[in-house]
Amino acid sequence: MEWNAACRRVIAFTVAYAVLIALVTVLVLAYGDLPRELQAKAVWLFMLILGYVALGISVGLLISLAFYIYAAVRQTREHGAPAYGHLGFWGAGAFVALWVAGLVIPSLLAVSVLRLVGCALLIAGVVHTRAWIRAKVAPGRPYAADRYDLVTGGETSSPIAAQPTADDWNASQWDPDVLKDIERRRYRQHPDR
Repeated sequence: MEWNAACRRVIAFTVAYAVLIALVTVLVLAYGDLPRELQAKAVWLFMLILGYVALGISVGLLISLAFYIYAAVRQTREHGAPAYGHLGFWGAGAFVALWVAGLVIPSLLAVSVLRLVGCALLIAGVVHTRAWIRAKVAPGRPYAADRYDLVTGGETSSPIAAQPTADDWNASQWDPDVLKDIERRRYRQHPDR
């Protein structure tokens, strides 16, 4: 997985996880004191779907975080690392530590706050490390130049990124035999030309 994609996925899954935590906290605080019969009838399906979404987001976050750490270690070996280590590693460590700390705290609000703070620290660490590596790789380049190029299908900073030109569609420059074959087929399909 490429570096920028790993960063984007970690940030996207972390934001989704933070939204999920906030939504679950609000739902539990709002509907936690309803009678069991009403909860079972009105909220059961929504909570079931929300549980599956939470499972998907958690697994996605775990996998993307593993790929991010792998890519960050590779980038660190390539471009060096500050003496204190990358803040992305510290943010990932803080996220995991605060998530685990939420398992032992009984208060829903405290757990939600801990996990939201962990999400914020993870996002801040990933953004900081990404900016630090971007500054090492291409100093002075604007942020937009580091985005994924939809035309060439690759990194715009890559030295071999293909830049299509009008000559790419000129069949006579490919191979004369290809041009002859194209012309032969064209006249076979439309003999009146």
